[in-house]
Amino acid sequence: MAFRQGGPCTCSEGGQCAAAAAQGKGPGSKSWEEAPDEDRVDSGFLDSFRSDCSLEGEKRSGETAATPLRDPAANPWTFLTDEGDTYLSLCIIHEEQRVALDLILQSPPEFLNFHNTLLQTPLHLAVYLHQVTVVRALVLKGADTAQQDRNGNTPFHLACQHGFLDCLQALTLAPTLPETSVFPSASSGPPALLALGLWNWKGLTCLHLAVLNQHWGILQYLLALGAEINAQDRTCGRTALHLAVEMGDANLVAILLENGAEVDPIMYNGCTPLHLAAGRLNVSIWNMLCQAGADRLQPNMEGETPQDLANSSRLGFAICQFDDLALWGRPYMPGKLI
Repeated sequence: MAFRQGGPCTCSEGGQCAAAAAQGKGPGSKSWEEAPDEDRVDSGFLDSFRSDCSLEGEKRSGETAATPLRDPAANPWTFLTDEGDTYLSLCIIHEEQRVALDLILQSPPEFLNFHNTLLQTPLHLAVYLHQVTVVRALVLKGADTAQQDRNGNTPFHLACQHGFLDCLQALTLAPTLPETSVFPSASSGPPALLALGLWNWKGLTCLHLAVLNQHWGILQYLLALGAEINAQDRTCGRTALHLAVEMGDANLVAILLENGAEVDPIMYNGCTPLHLAAGRLNVSIWNMLCQAGADRLQPNMEGETPQDLANSSRLGFAICQFDDLALWGRPYMPGKLI
């Protein structure tokens, strides 16, 4: 069963699918019990696999870890639902993390990258459901971190959108010595960060999503990883600084300026962040940008400068260089907090 983000379940059987798992309505809840779903994982199937699967090869119930399941049709390596979910995906959806870890340890990397009809891999599902341990195991085992779902989102995009800093760290940190003893095939260096520069189908990078959702910690972590601070979205040509101004978030603006964001990037329509600050009558951000060196006379495609927009609005009387501009309770100057 595919895990659908945003929107009600559309299962033909009328049961609750993985969307219920994302809302915390697991198998132990009353609502789950009252609405049986013929497509969901049979608890007996899970119990059977637990008895046959081992993290370190120890015997369980008198059988070795390599003993195949008695029902060939329920083989976890070939099992697929009508919606393309593997047995591993179902274990993640239903929060059977122990079984998921068993599967990951015994799986070839290519098995970890199977996607469902929504193009969600097990790694997408683990990030979306905030299962940090499973995310880390998938990364160490070699799961592809750059695969995109039907919305163009990689696991990185999902972590940034939802503010899961721990998942983002699980996706990016280099393996530790104890981890390499469990996952010998894990790369000695940090995982590839290709996904940081990818756009989803809305034209947004991970950095854009962090700004749009006002996740300051995620933003700072991405910048520390080397995310492109001046990357433009594919719809309007906005940079992260444009988005921060649109959000009216002076803290985000300050973080971006302190980390070297270009102060006068131009959108496809010729507007700079200062145009946006003027259009939104945001005096504090206007002054922050001006003190950072923003050009008040940069025309957009309609020939309007930020100063023109300010003069034609209520912002006109207020825009001046204040000496007492403060951020987080401290005087702010471009390049530093005093």
